[in-house]
Amino acid sequence: MDIQEKIKAELIKEINSNIDNIYDFIESRYSLDAHYQEQIIQKLNELKDVVYKSSQFCELT
Repeated sequence: MDIQEKIKAELIKEINSNIDNIYDFIESRYSLDAHYQEQIIQKLNELKDVVYKSSQFCELT
């Protein structure tokens, strides 16, 4: 694994952690029923997927 790939992996970890923090923020401030909670989790997981896939095709600046 080259340096750029290591940096990308660390960035992905940090971004995923930030996305998890978004979920924690929402969960702690809003009373959501199971349906909306599942929807939020699904959308945040989709965001993680998009960020990961995008990072595979992009070079770092």
